Amino acid sequence: MSPRPIEPETPDLEPAISLSRDGRHAEALDWLSTRARDARDRSRWVGAAVQAYARVARSAETAGDAETAERALREALRLKPGYADLHLQLATVLLGRQRRPEARRALEAALKIHPRYLAARVEMALLDASEGRIGEALASLRDVERDSKIDEPIAFQQGMKSLERADWDGAGTLFRRALRGSDPELDRALDRFRVLLADGAIERAAQALRDILPQYESYPDLHAMLGAAELRLGHADDALASLARALEINPDYHDARLHFARALDALGSRSQATEQVQLVLQRDPEHVAARELLEHWSARGRSPASR
Repeated sequence: MSPRPIEPETPDLEPAISLSRDGRHAEALDWLSTRARDARDRSRWVGAAVQAYARVARSAETAGDAETAERALREALRLKPGYADLHLQLATVLLGRQRRPEARRALEAALKIHPRYLAARVEMALLDASEGRIGEALASLRDVERDSKIDEPIAFQQGMKSLERADWDGAGTLFRRALRGSDPELDRALDRFRVLLADGAIERAAQALRDILPQYESYPDLHAMLGAAELRLGHADDALASLARALEINPDYHDARLHFARALDALGSRSQATEQVQLVLQRDPEHVAARELLEHWSARGRSPASR
């Protein structure tokens, strides 16, 4: 009986990921290029390399190294030109570098491969809006809303309102939040956060969020969750900074604003805290938590006899 052939192992590209994680993105690309020249099993190497290039690009973009991010994505696309998500990732890098015609071509390539690619359709609409075609962009986004499943419909509607005000940067943040879908790495981190929080390990839970925030800087809910955890730890100054970032990204995030008010109150700024709660009630007069918080503070301020 002939022995079964031994399947070649998936190549270990962790050294490149590790270099990129340490901020040495260009070195990570050089390592991958060297590995490509030395690869014996080309077909086995390509799939792993594309994933590695994409991770290096994401890390470089987060660190502000858009040039290296672009180089990494172009290498990945050279290996796998039919991957729509790589074209989309390249488009976002090019938009950050203000190279709109090239970004449009990258988005067109993504949509040619996958015509119903929600994230690419939204980015194309935002690009149209930024170039003055707001009516056309709104029509495209209404089509998206009508024929697609939106993960966070409220955020999507808020994005539409921001776009109507010609605030496409704010709209972009809201649309990306609405369509972010399933992200295994983020899901694992949030599961860990919830388990630690339920176990009373609040400091470790907060640290779990701090570890992933550099990769998800534009997600206001993560900043708000971190701020709420810091508030429970009694770190009101840290909480205030985290919650301020959440509100900077999404000023209509009512839960974050209420936590922001609690942090101000913890620091002794009751009048400013009250103003923040009233801002919530101006936008949503029926907001139950905001009303309860004001009533609680009002009761604390009265004498025992009047209570």
